[in-house]
Amino acid sequence: MPYRLKFNTAGCVGCYACHTACLDAHHGAEEIHARSFRTIRKVTDEEKGFSYEICPGCTHCGACAEVCPSGALYRDQEYGLILVDKEMCIGCGACEKVCPDHVIFLDENKKAAKCDGCIERLKEGREPACVSVCCLDVITLEKE
Repeated sequence: MPYRLKFNTAGCVGCYACHTACLDAHHGAEEIHARSFRTIRKVTDEEKGFSYEICPGCTHCGACAEVCPSGALYRDQEYGLILVDKEMCIGCGACEKVCPDHVIFLDENKKAAKCDGCIERLKEGREPACVSVCCLDVITLEKE
């Protein structure tokens, strides 16, 4: 059954719980250059009079997979998430250029890196790390 992550960025207060959970789920403490798959951006709310930082998150729309010339980005048939096969990635950066939320990037090895929707957690019957810690329900996992 296909899944999609949904983000209500208007409700985000910039607490970084999702970012921390992502780091914890995908990186070990020994990784000096660990990077979350979350792309944090500063937002200024002029009506409320303050700035905070949010992550628009990867919604697994598939734009990156559509332009990937090597087929390294693909939609998982069971869960519907866009995944990266790093062995096939040629590091051209086409995916980075078309991502509507700018959440895919080339890692230190010049290979595409992005949110995998915590597919391993889904296979275990658990929610993605970011969804499980969002106390405001700004990030949700929807079944299509």
